[in-house]
Amino acid sequence: MKLSRINIIMIFVIALSMILCFSSCKANKADTPQDKVDSAEDQKLDTQNADDTQPEQANEKQAKEDPNTKPGDQEAPSANAPADSLPKTLPAYQYLANDPIQKAVADYLTHEIAKNFAPADVSIPSISIVATDTSNPDDTLVWGDFWIFNYKLENDMLVTESGGSHPGLMHLKKADESYTVTKMDIVADGSDNLKSAKEIFGDKYDDFHKINSNQDEREKIRRQYISDYVKNNKLSITKIKDFGWDPVELP
Repeated sequence: MKLSRINIIMIFVIALSMILCFSSCKANKADTPQDKVDSAEDQKLDTQNADDTQPEQANEKQAKEDPNTKPGDQEAPSANAPADSLPKTLPAYQYLANDPIQKAVADYLTHEIAKNFAPADVSIPSISIVATDTSNPDDTLVWGDFWIFNYKLENDMLVTESGGSHPGLMHLKKADESYTVTKMDIVADGSDNLKSAKEIFGDKYDDFHKINSNQDEREKIRRQYISDYVKNNKLSITKIKDFGWDPVELP
Protein backbone atom coordinates (compact mmCIF):
# COMPACT_ATOMS: atom_id res chain seq x y z
CA MET A 1 0.00 0.00 0.00
CA LYS A 2 1.34 3.30 -0.99
CA LEU A 3 1.32 6.07 1.62
CA SER A 4 0.43 9.49 0.61
CA ARG A 5 2.55 12.46 1.53
CA ILE A 6 -0.06 13.58 4.06
CA ASN A 7 -0.07 10.21 5.77
CA ILE A 8 3.70 10.28 6.11
CA ILE A 9 3.60 13.75 7.67
CA MET A 10 0.93 12.65 10.17
CA ILE A 11 2.93 9.59 11.18
CA PHE A 12 6.01 11.79 11.70
CA VAL A 13 4.03 14.25 13.84
CA ILE A 14 2.55 11.44 15.96
CA ALA A 15 5.99 9.90 16.49
CA LEU A 16 7.49 13.28 17.42
CA SER A 17 4.69 13.88 19.91
CA MET A 18 5.28 10.54 21.56
CA ILE A 19 9.02 11.28 21.88
CA LEU A 20 8.34 14.68 23.43
CA CYS A 21 5.79 13.20 25.88
CA PHE A 22 8.22 10.49 26.94
CA SER A 23 10.98 13.04 27.58
CA SER A 24 8.64 15.29 29.58
CA CYS A 25 7.43 12.44 31.83
CA LYS A 26 11.01 11.33 32.51
CA ALA A 27 12.00 14.83 33.43
CA ASN A 28 9.04 15.16 35.84
CA LYS A 29 9.93 11.89 37.52
CA ALA A 30 13.56 12.98 37.95
CA ASP A 31 12.50 16.27 39.55
CA THR A 32 10.33 14.72 42.25
CA PRO A 33 13.12 13.31 44.58
CA GLN A 34 14.94 16.62 44.45
CA ASP A 35 11.76 18.38 45.44
CA LYS A 36 11.48 16.07 48.42
CA VAL A 37 15.11 16.69 49.43
CA ASP A 38 14.62 20.43 49.19
CA SER A 39 11.56 20.17 51.42
CA ALA A 40 13.46 18.13 53.99
CA GLU A 41 16.36 20.60 53.99
CA ASP A 42 13.96 23.47 54.33
CA GLN A 43 12.27 21.71 57.25
CA LYS A 44 15.64 21.02 58.89
CA LEU A 45 16.65 24.66 58.56
CA ASP A 46 13.32 25.75 59.97
CA THR A 47 13.82 23.46 62.97
CA GLN A 48 17.34 24.77 63.55
CA ASN A 49 16.12 28.32 63.39
CA ALA A 50 13.42 27.54 65.93
CA ASP A 51 15.97 25.90 68.26
CA ASP A 52 18.34 28.84 67.94
CA THR A 53 15.69 31.24 69.19
CA GLN A 54 14.85 29.25 72.35
CA PRO A 55 17.89 30.29 74.49
CA GLU A 56 17.25 33.95 73.73
CA GLN A 57 13.62 33.55 74.71
CA ALA A 58 14.63 31.79 77.93
CA ASN A 59 17.14 34.52 78.78
CA GLU A 60 14.59 37.18 78.03
CA LYS A 61 12.08 35.46 80.32
CA GLN A 62 14.65 35.21 83.12
CA ALA A 63 15.52 38.87 82.74
CA LYS A 64 11.86 39.80 82.96
CA GLU A 65 11.32 37.67 86.04
CA ASP A 66 14.47 38.95 87.79
CA PRO A 67 15.46 42.44 86.62
CA ASN A 68 18.54 42.39 88.88
CA THR A 69 20.03 39.37 87.13
CA LYS A 70 22.99 40.22 84.91
CA PRO A 71 24.17 38.12 81.96
CA GLY A 72 26.46 35.37 83.19
CA ASP A 73 25.41 35.74 86.81
CA GLN A 74 24.87 32.48 88.67
CA GLU A 75 23.84 31.77 92.21
CA ALA A 76 26.76 30.14 94.00
CA PRO A 77 25.83 26.82 95.61
CA SER A 78 25.69 27.08 99.37
CA ALA A 79 27.70 23.87 99.69
CA ASN A 80 30.67 25.60 98.05
CA ALA A 81 30.60 28.67 100.32
CA PRO A 82 33.87 29.24 102.20
CA ALA A 83 33.77 28.27 105.86
CA ASP A 84 34.58 31.78 107.07
CA SER A 85 31.49 33.15 105.29
CA LEU A 86 29.08 30.90 107.15
CA PRO A 87 26.94 32.58 109.81
CA LYS A 88 28.03 32.43 113.43
CA THR A 89 26.10 30.01 115.62
CA LEU A 90 26.59 31.42 119.10
CA PRO A 91 23.30 32.60 120.62
CA ALA A 92 23.05 36.11 122.02
CA TYR A 93 23.52 36.52 125.74
CA GLN A 94 20.34 36.70 127.84
CA TYR A 95 20.03 37.24 131.57
CA LEU A 96 17.71 34.45 132.72
CA ALA A 97 17.68 34.89 136.51
CA ASN A 98 14.80 36.53 138.39
CA ASP A 99 16.28 39.93 139.26
CA PRO A 100 14.62 42.56 136.99
CA ILE A 101 17.19 45.23 137.87
CA GLN A 102 20.09 42.95 136.98
CA LYS A 103 18.29 42.06 133.74
CA ALA A 104 17.90 45.74 132.77
CA VAL A 105 21.58 46.39 133.51
CA ALA A 106 22.70 43.32 131.54
CA ASP A 107 20.51 44.26 128.56
CA TYR A 108 21.92 47.78 128.52
CA LEU A 109 25.50 46.55 128.60
CA THR A 110 25.06 43.93 125.87
CA HIS A 111 22.81 46.01 123.57
CA GLU A 112 24.27 49.50 124.01
CA ILE A 113 27.70 49.58 125.63
CA ALA A 114 29.02 46.58 123.68
CA LYS A 115 28.59 48.54 120.44
CA ASN A 116 31.44 50.83 121.51
CA PHE A 117 33.92 47.96 121.05
CA ALA A 118 35.01 45.79 118.14
CA PRO A 119 32.28 43.18 117.58
CA ALA A 120 32.78 39.44 117.93
CA ASP A 121 30.58 36.32 118.22
CA VAL A 122 28.91 37.16 121.53
CA SER A 123 28.83 39.95 124.15
CA ILE A 124 28.71 38.89 127.81
CA PRO A 125 28.53 41.32 130.74
CA SER A 126 30.11 41.13 134.18
CA ILE A 127 28.15 43.02 136.82
CA SER A 128 29.00 43.93 140.40
CA ILE A 129 26.27 46.09 141.93
CA VAL A 130 27.50 48.37 144.72
CA ALA A 131 24.15 49.82 145.81
CA THR A 132 20.59 50.51 144.63
CA ASP A 133 17.91 53.08 145.43
CA THR A 134 14.41 52.02 144.36
CA SER A 135 12.49 54.79 146.14
CA ASN A 136 11.58 56.48 142.85
CA PRO A 137 10.18 54.05 140.23
CA ASP A 138 10.77 56.65 137.50
CA ASP A 139 14.43 57.06 138.47
CA THR A 140 15.71 53.95 140.18
CA LEU A 141 19.45 54.32 140.87
CA VAL A 142 21.97 51.53 140.46
CA TRP A 143 25.65 52.10 141.31
CA GLY A 144 28.06 49.44 140.18
CA ASP A 145 31.24 48.19 138.60
CA PHE A 146 30.02 47.31 135.10
CA TRP A 147 32.05 45.40 132.50
CA ILE A 148 31.32 44.14 128.99
CA PHE A 149 33.40 41.71 126.91
CA ASN A 150 33.08 40.61 123.29
CA TYR A 151 34.28 37.06 122.63
CA LYS A 152 34.93 34.99 119.53
CA LEU A 153 34.58 31.22 119.48
CA GLU A 154 37.61 29.02 118.80
CA ASN A 155 36.81 25.32 119.09
CA ASP A 156 35.71 24.89 122.76
CA MET A 157 37.15 28.21 123.91
CA LEU A 158 35.95 31.83 124.10
CA VAL A 159 38.72 34.27 123.20
CA THR A 160 38.42 37.87 124.40
CA GLU A 161 38.35 40.23 121.41
CA SER A 162 37.39 43.54 123.03
CA GLY A 163 35.63 45.11 125.97
CA GLY A 164 36.24 47.16 129.06
CA SER A 165 35.10 48.69 132.32
CA HIS A 166 32.20 51.15 132.68
CA PRO A 167 31.79 51.86 136.41
CA GLY A 168 29.16 54.40 137.28
CA LEU A 169 25.50 55.08 138.00
CA MET A 170 22.62 53.76 135.91
CA HIS A 171 19.19 55.42 135.96
CA LEU A 172 16.29 53.00 135.49
CA LYS A 173 12.58 53.44 134.97
CA LYS A 174 10.09 50.85 136.18
CA ALA A 175 7.14 49.70 134.07
CA ASP A 176 4.98 46.96 135.58
CA GLU A 177 7.54 44.44 136.87
CA SER A 178 10.40 45.30 134.54
CA TYR A 179 13.00 48.06 134.30
CA THR A 180 14.63 49.98 131.47
CA VAL A 181 17.86 51.98 131.64
CA THR A 182 17.19 55.60 130.64
CA LYS A 183 20.71 56.99 131.02
CA MET A 184 24.08 56.33 132.65
CA ASP A 185 26.68 58.44 134.45
CA ILE A 186 30.06 56.85 133.65
CA VAL A 187 33.23 57.44 135.65
CA ALA A 188 35.71 59.44 133.59
CA ASP A 189 39.05 58.07 132.38
CA GLY A 190 42.52 59.48 132.84
CA SER A 191 43.43 62.14 135.33
CA ASP A 192 39.77 62.83 136.17
CA ASN A 193 39.06 59.22 137.13
CA LEU A 194 39.32 59.51 140.91
CA LYS A 195 37.47 62.82 141.10
CA SER A 196 34.69 61.55 138.82
CA ALA A 197 34.34 58.29 140.75
CA LYS A 198 33.99 60.09 144.09
CA GLU A 199 31.40 62.47 142.66
CA ILE A 200 29.28 59.66 141.18
CA PHE A 201 29.55 57.17 144.05
CA GLY A 202 29.59 59.69 146.91
CA ASP A 203 29.45 57.92 150.25
CA LYS A 204 29.46 54.59 148.39
CA TYR A 205 32.90 55.19 146.91
CA ASP A 206 34.77 53.00 149.45
CA ASP A 207 32.46 50.07 148.64
CA PHE A 208 33.02 50.62 144.93
CA HIS A 209 36.80 50.85 145.33
CA LYS A 210 36.87 47.63 147.33
CA ILE A 211 35.09 45.77 144.51
CA ASN A 212 36.90 47.46 141.63
CA SER A 213 40.38 46.92 143.03
CA ASN A 214 39.94 43.21 143.78
CA GLN A 215 41.00 41.64 140.49
CA ASP A 216 40.63 38.06 141.67
CA GLU A 217 37.04 38.65 142.71
CA ARG A 218 36.27 40.46 139.45
CA GLU A 219 37.61 37.53 137.43
CA LYS A 220 35.59 35.09 139.50
CA ILE A 221 32.41 37.06 138.75
CA ARG A 222 33.24 37.33 135.05
CA ARG A 223 33.84 33.59 134.68
CA GLN A 224 30.59 32.85 136.48
CA TYR A 225 28.64 34.99 134.01
CA ILE A 226 30.30 33.13 131.13
CA SER A 227 29.65 29.75 132.77
CA ASP A 228 25.96 30.61 133.26
CA TYR A 229 25.73 31.60 129.59
CA VAL A 230 27.32 28.32 128.48
CA LYS A 231 25.06 26.20 130.70
CA ASN A 232 21.88 28.07 129.80
CA ASN A 233 22.54 27.51 126.11
CA LYS A 234 23.93 23.96 126.48
CA LEU A 235 27.18 24.85 124.71
CA SER A 236 30.36 22.77 124.65
CA ILE A 237 32.60 25.69 125.67
CA THR A 238 35.00 24.75 128.47
CA LYS A 239 37.43 27.69 128.86
CA ILE A 240 38.21 31.31 128.12
CA LYS A 241 41.39 33.03 126.99
CA ASP A 242 42.51 36.65 127.30
CA PHE A 243 45.21 38.13 125.09
CA GLY A 244 48.66 37.24 126.40
CA TRP A 245 47.31 34.79 128.99
CA ASP A 246 46.88 31.04 129.08
CA PRO A 247 43.37 29.58 128.71
CA VAL A 248 41.40 29.24 131.96
CA GLU A 249 38.84 26.54 132.69
CA LEU A 250 35.28 27.69 133.37
CA PRO A 251 33.68 26.89 136.73
